[in-house]
Formats: sequence, C-alpha cells, structure tokens
Amino acid sequence: MLVHEGHASARRFFTQANAESYDAVVRFTTFDRDSMWKRGMLEALGGRGDHVLELACGTGVLASMLAQAGKNVTGIDLTFEYLRASRYKLGLPLAQSTAESLPYRGESFDAVVSSYLAKYVDVQRVVDECWRVLRPGGVAVFHDFTYPCGVMRGLWNAYFHILRLAGRFIASWRIVFEELDDVIRKSQWVSQSQSALSSRGFQSIACRYYTAGTAAIVRAEKP
Repeated sequence: MLVHEGHASARRFFTQANAESYDAVVRFTTFDRDSMWKRGMLEALGGRGDHVLELACGTGVLASMLAQAGKNVTGIDLTFEYLRASRYKLGLPLAQSTAESLPYRGESFDAVVSSYLAKYVDVQRVVDECWRVLRPGGVAVFHDFTYPCGVMRGLWNAYFHILRLAGRFIASWRIVFEELDDVIRKSQWVSQSQSALSSRGFQSIACRYYTAGTAAIVRAEKP
C-alpha cells in the first residue's frame, strides 16, 4: 500500500521494464562508484552481524557482497520483479514488503542495511522498525545519494541534464532520469536519520560523505 509520495516515486521508478537492466545502469551512471559505496557499507558493519537484513534489496547487488563476506542475508523490496531477479541470482530468503512495516519478529537480526532507500521513506518509521528487529549490539547502516555543495553542485546538475537527455532514448529509465535529481535535492535523509536514530536511542551515530558529497553512509549501534 502506498502511504506517501516516496512510495509512489519508488513504484514509478522501479518496474518490470527496468529490473533486468538495473545492475548495468547503476554501474554506468555512477561511474562504478556504487561498488565503492557498498564496500564502504561493509566496512561500516565492522565485522559485526552474522544475520543481516537488507531493506530495498533490489536485484541483490549489495546482498551478493554481504553473502560473499560470509553473512546470512535476508532481503525485502517493494518490487516483485526486482526480488525475482535477486532470488534467481542468489537464492536468499526474500519478502515483498515495505521497510516501514517489517514482517519479522523483534530482535531477529544483528544488522540492518539499506542502499538508495532513505530518500523514499518515512525515516523515523524505518528507524523504529530497525530498533525493533535488531538485537542488542546490532548495527544499522544507511546509504543514499546526497545533493552536493559548491563547485560539485554545478557538475551534478549538468550531469543530470545529460541523464534526462539520455532518458529520451531509454524508455524504461526515462522517468527515473527525469525525476531522480528532484527527489535527491528535496531529501533531508542524512539529518533526518541522524535525528531519528538519536531520539530512538541508537548510539555511536556517525556519517561519512563520499565522492565529493554526492553520497553518504550513516551508521549507528543499538546498545
């Protein structure tokens, strides 16, 4: 069920039409920075978390890296076609669900991670659910795009202009290329997540920016 505009955007962006091309498009459009950011997420886990829940697991890019690192991974996503692609590649336990209402018992996981999710959700509700399903000592790690400052902002805007032009020729990604920059500009997910994590009782909250401020990783621990 769609409960806010973020869900509506995610439903428009990620569809059966672009599930098969997702991995290649992400690699190409991020200049392969995506793999570096995801390695940063694994580093943020700090060796913790035998049982990891990935929110918005998509086609399983991060889940495959976690599995290769020896983690037992469970994934959820809104889009059935993306889950199907992930199951085909990895054979992991998966569920079609929203991150704001997780179908798992309390204290079921050692870590909860998400990549490219935070800008689409009610961050406080996601943080509350992370607290519920995490065991004591568990870790939450969120990654997403951020709107850069200074000179990089001009380059960033110019790049999305190029993507919008490219979208005219790639029908399955047209809406994403036309609207994603606006979603990122409006998102305050970093400050919102830090505030939500702090108010919920998480500790050791930290944020690290990557690639000239175009992405960030927020990490926190449940005491």
